[in-house]
Amino acid sequence: MKKITAVIALSIFVSMALFGGGRGEQAQDPSAPASYSYHMQITASLTQVVTNFGDTPLAQELARRTGVNPVYQHPLAGQADEAFNLMVAAGDLPDIFEHNIIGSYPGGPEKAIDDGVILDLTDLLPEYAPNLWQYYQDNPDVALFARTDTGRYYSFPFVRGDESLMVFFGPVVNRSWLNELGLDMPETIDDWEEMLTLFRDEMGAEAPLTYEPGLLNNNNNTFVGAFGATFDFFIDDNGDVQYGPIQPGYRDFLETFARWYAEDLLDVNIESMDRQQVAAKMTTGQSGASIGFAASRLGAWLEAVDGDPDYDLVGVRYPVLNRGDIPMFTQMDFPIQSSAGHAHINPRARDIPGIMRYMDYAYSEEGNVLFNFGIEGESFEWVDGYPTYTDLIFNNPNMSRPEAMGMYVRSSYNGPFVQRAEYFEQYGFTFEQQRESNENWQITNVENHRMPPVTPTPEESSELATIMSDVNTYRDEMRVRYILGIESLDSFDRYVQNINNMGIDRAIEIYTAALERFNAR
Repeated sequence: MKKITAVIALSIFVSMALFGGGRGEQAQDPSAPASYSYHMQITASLTQVVTNFGDTPLAQELARRTGVNPVYQHPLAGQADEAFNLMVAAGDLPDIFEHNIIGSYPGGPEKAIDDGVILDLTDLLPEYAPNLWQYYQDNPDVALFARTDTGRYYSFPFVRGDESLMVFFGPVVNRSWLNELGLDMPETIDDWEEMLTLFRDEMGAEAPLTYEPGLLNNNNNTFVGAFGATFDFFIDDNGDVQYGPIQPGYRDFLETFARWYAEDLLDVNIESMDRQQVAAKMTTGQSGASIGFAASRLGAWLEAVDGDPDYDLVGVRYPVLNRGDIPMFTQMDFPIQSSAGHAHINPRARDIPGIMRYMDYAYSEEGNVLFNFGIEGESFEWVDGYPTYTDLIFNNPNMSRPEAMGMYVRSSYNGPFVQRAEYFEQYGFTFEQQRESNENWQITNVENHRMPPVTPTPEESSELATIMSDVNTYRDEMRVRYILGIESLDSFDRYVQNINNMGIDRAIEIYTAALERFNAR
């Protein structure tokens, strides 16, 4: 609990700092402004209910406790990078902002600090964010993910505070259909092809396999991993860094998916499907397989058809080529990922000590509880010492479970705080199928092959950004063309050569050097 308390205190602290100034468990500097500006992406589920995070009970309770009423700013959906770049270019950054500095700022956190975009927190944490600092001292294995290779701390991070929280995504199939067809759970790619064919021919599925295209490419490698490749960089069996989309196995993946698409095993609209469209097909018998999160996808689909004894979905093991193999590439987060939920301070913000004290509230015990479970007596109750969500969350007549969660907590997505296992034990395991799915998805040896969130030097990051901007655009364009049959796979060798010509070997060199520095932290 000590670990979780410290991290959670920081999370709330960061959130509040980004949105405004105020008083937490420690005295606020009396010269602090009445509020701070806080820029953050609002989760998709929450946008169905409110347009501003400040209108949520969570934000209002946070303001009540701290005396701070932040001014929240939200980029339009899908435009977070563009909005951030405009603010940087205009020199008009908010006091606090949540952003993926490692992945999207040229030069990474080191360069962002040197450029005056984000504050170097290293020397300030012990005095002004003691909860977060103590968490780092108690959890050095987590702290190494929170700093650069030179030892600089640069954010108030989103931390997954328990190993059980690091796996939450995978392939899902209609088990009712499997039982009706006399099929076992699919294990190999051949099993999947047989299953999808029968879903089409015997169950009348118009789109046997459907999914949101962004999820397929979101570093989970659900199907491409079966062929020994990935959509990004990975570490091979020899410990060397490789780029997945130029591997021979990547071609095999494309060939398989192109065949599935041509044979109507793959949704004809696969490159344009959104969350609601996938949900509709998975809950009405139009599709029998997909990929998704344990809670917001699998759980939501089960909830939508709850009470129908003939409807049973379950997450299955990530597919492999040969029966008995262990999947190499699956979704599994690190305690601190680089992608989302981390808050940064504007070095030119007024009253930096006050902002940091304010943010540090999230890593206190009461801050941790607030961000994970919400308001006692409303969104949760203590039952034999266990924080238990109420019917306001799980049986709300006016909104879905993800929407209700978004109104009261940030544990269902991310933010600058420490996430607790009790959240997922309830939200992620509402149905027994979710627990079974999580067990299946944890069958993996991805720990030996995933790239950690390394931090290239400013010079390396700038060079890498130039290379990978072209590479990623070309990779994504060609993936679509190959799968939809617009481009013949006879051109794959030329595709690989084009990526080589864009400088992928230099990118591999940069990641190799960054990995060596990370391992030496």
